[in-house]
Amino acid sequence: MSDPYYIKGMPENIGEDHVVKAQAMDGFVKAVAIRSTGLVRQCQKYHDTSPSVTAAVGRFMTGSLLISENMKGDTDTQTTIIRCTGPVGGMTCVCDSSFGCRAYPLNNRIDDGGLVNVKAAVGTGSLSVIRDIGLREPYSGQVELQTGGIGEDFTYYLMASEQTPSVMALGVLIEDGEVKEAGGLMVQLMPGYSEKEISYIEKRASGFPDVTYFLDEGFSPAQIIDLFLGDPELQYLEASPAGFRCTCSKERMEAGLVTLGKADLAELASDKNGIDTECKFCNTKYHFTPDDLARLLKT
Repeated sequence: MSDPYYIKGMPENIGEDHVVKAQAMDGFVKAVAIRSTGLVRQCQKYHDTSPSVTAAVGRFMTGSLLISENMKGDTDTQTTIIRCTGPVGGMTCVCDSSFGCRAYPLNNRIDDGGLVNVKAAVGTGSLSVIRDIGLREPYSGQVELQTGGIGEDFTYYLMASEQTPSVMALGVLIEDGEVKEAGGLMVQLMPGYSEKEISYIEKRASGFPDVTYFLDEGFSPAQIIDLFLGDPELQYLEASPAGFRCTCSKERMEAGLVTLGKADLAELASDKNGIDTECKFCNTKYHFTPDDLARLLKT
């Protein structure tokens, strides 16, 4: 008998990070769920984040991936930015159309006493979303943070900027300072929905356990969607692996240096020790010798 929770595109090991999309209630409800444990662990490793920052960035990356789910083009990108008054200072996440993402916090370690308090770490501020999907101008939207909990802030953004009624649940389970589970669920009402769908989703959302509880119990993103929607006519649409993917390279760093202008490059080239540049997303360092910089001056 075939596995009802297998969807084409899923990784062979369902314990790996992946995204699942589904629809229910005659197509008036869309659901997207993600396991993001691995990518949040990778981000924690790159940035050596304290518990509250780990949870904040983990929720932020997970939510960013969920709202990027409709990007299709190979070169489509989405940049999400939180600017905030809390000690984390802010966060940036860039997603591609195949559920790859990279992110960094402005402040990686804060005095949280080893305890997780995302709202205190974030505080007040704004959430910006910029999507470059090949149009003449990128799409951009910005809202004020509602709670600093991140899930509620993405929910508010989707309604205020994209006019899409949504429910979003994000979670990062941390034990002994390490990421044990991370994931999220987004449920949206599609055009043509009625009071019937609104009432049903509100009732299902009330008291629904944290996503990380289900992940920790061994449930997959596909099963979490089923548990939330409870619709016997639920249809799974597609699945895709997800992961932390940084696109940095020495060539990209060179391109950035060239934008400084010849005067600044000449000053850098005069340093006999050369210079070091560092990727903000993965902390990879790239060294440029005086000869490298002299070559860039000639381009």
